[in-house]
Amino acid sequence: MSVYSDDNILSAEGSFWEMGQYKRTVKRVDDGHRLCNDLMALIQERSEIERKYSKSLRHWSKRWNELIDKGPEYGTVKSAWKSTLTEADSKSESHLDIAKKLMQEVQGAVKTWQKENYHKKMMNGFKETTEAGEGFAKAQKPWGKSLKNVNAKKAAYHAACKAEKQALSQEMTASQDSSLSPDQIKKTQDKVERTKQEKQKLEERYRTSLDDLKALNPRYMEDMGIQFDKTQVFEKRRIEFFKQTLKDMHKVLDLSSSPSFAQIYTDFKSTIENADPDKDLKWWKTNHGTGMAMNWPDFEDYKEELHAIGSKRATMKNSVSGGGDGSITVKTVRSINDDYNNTEYNDPLAYGDSNYPGYTQYDDNDGQMSQESHDEEVKVRALYKYEGLEDDELSFEVGDILTKLEDEDEQGWCRGRYNGREGLYPSNYAEPV
Repeated sequence: MSVYSDDNILSAEGSFWEMGQYKRTVKRVDDGHRLCNDLMALIQERSEIERKYSKSLRHWSKRWNELIDKGPEYGTVKSAWKSTLTEADSKSESHLDIAKKLMQEVQGAVKTWQKENYHKKMMNGFKETTEAGEGFAKAQKPWGKSLKNVNAKKAAYHAACKAEKQALSQEMTASQDSSLSPDQIKKTQDKVERTKQEKQKLEERYRTSLDDLKALNPRYMEDMGIQFDKTQVFEKRRIEFFKQTLKDMHKVLDLSSSPSFAQIYTDFKSTIENADPDKDLKWWKTNHGTGMAMNWPDFEDYKEELHAIGSKRATMKNSVSGGGDGSITVKTVRSINDDYNNTEYNDPLAYGDSNYPGYTQYDDNDGQMSQESHDEEVKVRALYKYEGLEDDELSFEVGDILTKLEDEDEQGWCRGRYNGREGLYPSNYAEPV
């Protein structure tokens, strides 16, 4: 659909060929500079929208990442939850990149083009506007001078026509007035004759001036056309630049053509599809349900040496407190489904085997810990809240950072330090930072 209508119809503001009507074309030069400013403002506002959207996505992702980490969700479905945040982070980067490119590449090009094509004068306005106005004025001056003469001759001729008409009216009135003398009637008739002759003389001058003006028309149109074409060339250059700028803007904004953007959603969907309910349920069964091992109560004869046992972790505690030779061996409790601990997914809130280090082995003869595990200080983050039930146990909140001093023992306890205090905590209640 055309954006134009009523082409070739004389404008209500007057034809370009009339005196002074070229000023609209001169103003178009000034308008081009203003349109550069408008386009730069449009680009900047869109860049701000992209930047704010990117920031909102980052804040949303950060907030929900913390909520998911602290929440009860686990396993592969937790990874699916987090895939929505990964998508948001990637999309945030894409829109931040858009914001930067809009300002640096697109708006920057407009600013440079404007500076190169519009040169400010010392006082006011632009050199290009002044040159266009002066060119039109020079081309129109001879024709305008002749037009002024035509208008003067036309005014004189029209005045003579009016005078003749008045004289005829007076003559008619006088001829019907019986009170007037023949001399008075003759005077009115003489006046009619004089005005008629004056009208004919002025009509001839008027027609002559028109002929002179028409003779100037070809040169006038040529000179004005040359100047107009100069402004057209300038305006065409502006329009072509604006078109290219908008195409560049489209290229920056069009994420549908970006392979990396498409990959975001390929990975997003893939992670969701990888959610495995059976695998998650199996993990829960093994670690928190009917798949867990149990040291079922059995009849035990009284043994005097058992009075030293303070808890199910006697051996570990003795090591922590620096106990003597009286430590005893506590029956090892392990899962009946150790195979699951060797899979790539072992923890409800994190992947990998970082939460399942090698078991600390105890020697049944002397009760001392073998060095199969690495007794190095490691920062770990609490996955759950834990309140110590005994004096040698640590208490902490979800998200607290502890220092693991010794790896997990056979009964699933680690030795660690929190707030300057050393003690024990369940190994599956924390993950390496």
